[in-house]
Amino acid sequence: MLKLKVVTPDKVLIDEIVDDVSIPTSTGVITVLNKHVPIISTIRAGEMTVRKSGVGIGYAVFKGLVNVRPHKNGLTDVVLLLERGERAEEIDRIRAEQALKRAEELKNEMVEDLEFGKFESMIEKELNRVKVAMKYRR
Repeated sequence: MLKLKVVTPDKVLIDEIVDDVSIPTSTGVITVLNKHVPIISTIRAGEMTVRKSGVGIGYAVFKGLVNVRPHKNGLTDVVLLLERGERAEEIDRIRAEQALKRAEELKNEMVEDLEFGKFESMIEKELNRVKVAMKYRR
């Protein structure tokens, strides 16, 4: 069991005890189980899966940090600080697709090279939201 806390600038997304969590890091997807070795890593855009009572819950996550450390009650403490995160079933796929299309259009219209990274980041974020939303829509 893990004590998982996921925080975005807008809200606390998760603050509960879970079985395990799979997180997209800059070096690949890691699954954190109880008594995991302490780590600090960066998070890239992707799907985070939280398992509780054998059920996996998907989240679209975008940029952040993860800190895994031993908890004083014998549990592993996992804290994620995210730029953005959403539960898969809360993502409006149509709005995400429209935002992706707008970001791609803006990228094509850009004038300065300085804007390229901004639009690439927007595209990555929205594409991730679309992929996660589509995976969890039945």
